[in-house]
Amino acid sequence: MEKIDFPWVKLALERLPATVSAMPHALLLGGQAGLGKRTTALFLAKALLCETGRAGQGACGKCPSCHLYEAGNHPDLRTIETGQEDAQAIEPTDEDSATSARKPSRQIPVDAIRALADFVATTAHRGGAKVIVIVPAEAMHPSAANALLKMLEEPPGGATYFVLVSHRPDRVLATIRSRCFRVPFGVPAADAALDWLKGQGIGDPRLALARGLCSSAAMERAGDVEFWNQRRALLDELARPGFNLLAAADHAEPIDGPVVARLLSQWAYDLISLKSGGMVRYHPDYASSWSRWRKSCRRRRLWSGTTRYYNTGVRLSIR
Repeated sequence: MEKIDFPWVKLALERLPATVSAMPHALLLGGQAGLGKRTTALFLAKALLCETGRAGQGACGKCPSCHLYEAGNHPDLRTIETGQEDAQAIEPTDEDSATSARKPSRQIPVDAIRALADFVATTAHRGGAKVIVIVPAEAMHPSAANALLKMLEEPPGGATYFVLVSHRPDRVLATIRSRCFRVPFGVPAADAALDWLKGQGIGDPRLALARGLCSSAAMERAGDVEFWNQRRALLDELARPGFNLLAAADHAEPIDGPVVARLLSQWAYDLISLKSGGMVRYHPDYASSWSRWRKSCRRRRLWSGTTRYYNTGVRLSIR
């Protein structure tokens, strides 16, 4: 039987029934981003769809349903996430790509939720459970949230499960929260997180922890040598007194725009925290570099400089 190996996720799963057959029909996995909630939601979805009768919360990994899940085309699973409609849209031609390209949507539209009505009303293709995963739940348009609420208020016949993931549960419609079994995800203790990262073979677990690399998706980035080289090239340039803004922009160019903006905002946070007598949080590998010149850096200049850094990242992300 498959298991999930995040130690802090195991604590959250202890709030659920020990067997998947007793699982509540509506779950809300809540907690800050980067704790593996989406991974857990899909782990539970696979277990709910599994066709092998068993004790425990995991899937067998061997039945036809598990094979369909692994192939990414299980007919009784629907996953609704932000930006899906943009990813499925027809790509523009070369001549009008500059004008027709759109930013990924940050909202889950009402049509995406209404489209679930037929899925909910029909019998499961495999004759077992049907599962709907929504990530993140707080991104639903108000009309979408009300459409989902109607489904939760009038639960369909058969085994239909809703698994909602939220980074900000307080922003989820209160009436939706009240109809879900809530599973809070706490931030792991530093020692436990470091031990787990070491067990994953991460070369610098303290830096990975500072960067929030404790989910499966983030773990992929932890092992991405190219990303870490690009990050170092950018931050090395920023760490130079009197750095060259154009050179920094060149180093930022190969990195995804949103990642650049996050790196720069975290860089600004660390600089200001250090200047104010605090600690470096996100880039501990540069703490010694900053300590050599922080005393000579005036706070007003620091604010001005970090604004320039951030604006550079924003401009790159818009390209």
